[in-house]
Amino acid sequence: MEASVRKSTIIQSVKMGLLSLVFSCIGTLLLALVAKLCGLGDKTLPIINQVLKVVAVILGTLVSVKDEKFLLKAVLGAVLFWALSLGVFALMGGQIHFGQIALDLGISLAAAVVVALIKSRKSA
Repeated sequence: MEASVRKSTIIQSVKMGLLSLVFSCIGTLLLALVAKLCGLGDKTLPIINQVLKVVAVILGTLVSVKDEKFLLKAVLGAVLFWALSLGVFALMGGQIHFGQIALDLGISLAAAVVVALIKSRKSA
């Protein structure tokens, strides 16, 4: 891979991961506010949180991934988002379960890959 393509891939992947994390954090804060005001049940919050993560990855992919190598950039960005969100969650003192870690990675990758494939088809 030539240097400019490699640099573009890294920059767009990092941008996607960081934007997805920002969207996810904003969504989580809004969810916490809504949950406090409306008294959402404990069983609905994890489901809504997963939906927020999917939306965050979709938005991050739509905004950041451009030009060529859509799939590679999306996968790298999704893995970065997953690692960063896991780190943020661990810093906040949440309990970490292997099943949740695997689910978050799978959902992030699936959403990013679907959006990247759609974007690559539209640009072709």
